[in-house]
Amino acid sequence: MKITMAHIRAGGGCAGGLREFFKRYNLDLNAFIRDGYIDSEIVLKTGDALALHIVNIAKSRELEKNG
Repeated sequence: MKITMAHIRAGGGCAGGLREFFKRYNLDLNAFIRDGYIDSEIVLKTGDALALHIVNIAKSRELEKNG
């Protein structure tokens, strides 16, 4: 599943926090900006509580969208 900036904002994230998150977990921020998303499996592997929350938001939105 694709995690976008919309999901991150819905979870309370911001641009500054996003930069720090990508730096902390050695993830490619430039690829996220270029592609517009990061795969949820990569986010889940961090074990970060806020990241897990954001993945759950994305899952909920996907369920709502697809019924």
